[in-house]
Amino acid sequence: MICWSCQRGAGAGPLCAACGALQPPDDAADLFGVLGQPARFAVDLAAAESAYKDLSRQVHPDRFATADPQARRASLARTVQLNQAWRTIKDPVRRAEYLLLRAGIDVGDKKPAPGDETKATHRVAAPPAFLIEILELNDELSAAKRAGDAVKVAFMAEEMRTRARETMKTIGQALDAGGGGLEDAARSLVALRYYQRFLDQASGEGGDGTL
Repeated sequence: MICWSCQRGAGAGPLCAACGALQPPDDAADLFGVLGQPARFAVDLAAAESAYKDLSRQVHPDRFATADPQARRASLARTVQLNQAWRTIKDPVRRAEYLLLRAGIDVGDKKPAPGDETKATHRVAAPPAFLIEILELNDELSAAKRAGDAVKVAFMAEEMRTRARETMKTIGQALDAGGGGLEDAARSLVALRYYQRFLDQASGEGGDGTL
């Protein structure tokens, strides 16, 4: 990248290696790379958070309040990208979705956020038998809530929470295994989304809605 300020090679860091001017981010940058982490599910969250905080201090808009307009724009863009990277990597579900998107598999409910360089080649949907099972469980949960059966609601929520935790483990193992494991991870992630919705429904009574 050529520095906008001195027109020399800026280097790989946020600041120009030649003149120290803050550079705009690469919009197509991998979000793991933004925080200096390998693109895998089992990330070092402590290291990622430390990198996020250090970089945030370097590029914070307050430091460039009186700087050149290009530097101020670069500061804002860098901050947005850093926040997006940290939100994605610190959350296991978002992290899994992003890794799958990088591999061309779309399991998200929404379009990729601006800055994602991923291009999904196909989507993974829940099997009909699974959808029927979830529908029946939701009906059973609704009936228990209407009847005021808090014990049953709590029991069903805990069973689903356990199922969700095991599924999250399966997703992480499949993602880091790569290869054919990516399809398994995608199917499990689709299922996990339904489990979370079930827990959200149960959270009004007998559960807290968390995994």
